[in-house]
Amino acid sequence: MKFTLQPVKGEEFINRTELLEEMVAELKDKRSITGYALYGKRRIGKTSILKEVQRRLEQEDGIVVVYFSIWDLIESTLAEFCQRLSLSIIEAYRPHIGLKYRANELIRTPLTMLRKILGETELKIVYNEIEFLVTRKKDTDKGVLIEHALNISEKLGKKADTKCVLLIDEFPSIIDLKSNNVKIGEAVLGKIRTIFEDWEQTTLCISGSIRSTMNLAVLSSSSPFYRQLIVKEISPLKQEHTTELLSQHLDISQEGIQEIFDFSAGIPFYVQFIGKMLERIDKITPESIRKVEREFLAEEGNILFKEEFDSLSPKEKLIVLNIANGCHAPKDMANALGDKISNVNRFLTYLVEKGYVSKKEKGYYTLEDPVFERWIKEVILEADTVDTDV
Repeated sequence: MKFTLQPVKGEEFINRTELLEEMVAELKDKRSITGYALYGKRRIGKTSILKEVQRRLEQEDGIVVVYFSIWDLIESTLAEFCQRLSLSIIEAYRPHIGLKYRANELIRTPLTMLRKILGETELKIVYNEIEFLVTRKKDTDKGVLIEHALNISEKLGKKADTKCVLLIDEFPSIIDLKSNNVKIGEAVLGKIRTIFEDWEQTTLCISGSIRSTMNLAVLSSSSPFYRQLIVKEISPLKQEHTTELLSQHLDISQEGIQEIFDFSAGIPFYVQFIGKMLERIDKITPESIRKVEREFLAEEGNILFKEEFDSLSPKEKLIVLNIANGCHAPKDMANALGDKISNVNRFLTYLVEKGYVSKKEKGYYTLEDPVFERWIKEVILEADTVDTDV
């Protein structure tokens, strides 16, 4: 396998050695229920870390691993989350409890047939949970739904004498799930913490991209999981690791590597993407790399960033454009926009909460993603300049 846009696992995994070894050593210890919270900007490689942890732990006896991403949900409802997580846990335990049928097949099976299939005493736990998923009423209490979903691992873990490691990607986004068309909000985090406290067979590992929502879940002293999980900030690749990643698949000079590192800021997704685009070029030069980077911004950048940019409010867009144009202080932005500093600060707070902007120091703001910033400069701002000139 060469460059990939999917989460990286196995031999292709670059860097993060110490973190991976620490996590695997802790998580495979059946006497420990200590978990981890990973946070860092989008596309920094958190999912790759969780997937690699999953791959390594699956080679350990007595450890059952379940990976689940909140962002994979289609309907974004609490009911969908609880059902799909429940089925993922049951499916992961299938080899350990002798279950011959896949979990998603069982949930579509009529109850009368389920009684024949799962009537044996040793599968009673599974039967009870699937029966609940099939027959539950629409007005089932939210707390009951969550308890059923998160406690299956405990029940099956005790039955099979195993430890379950739950890896929940983009965990804080759970507060945005809906029940009866209303977001369930932050209270769900407290409910999960209450369930978490009683676990003996299950360990929780979570990740999150947006600092503000991770604050709600785990980073702030008032958050439910504060000091309940080992917190690790995931940083971009260092230049030496960017060099290792590019050199193992490309005939590329140090100058070329430096160009890609400067463009990507060491964010693995962008390094992988530019590397993949360069695979089709016979002779890689700094100029050909710069050409590929321009192509990436014009083509792939529009796919990656346009929807994100368009989702912002008009005032948020103007602030993003001003930051990309060199305005980093609220006062300068207010002058450029002809607005009050208080209004600018309010929208800066929104942008920080959404993960688009970071506050480097008092009165100084930057865009969180340097490639997004370059897309703003070279695609959006340049297009506006051309339109103005015309």
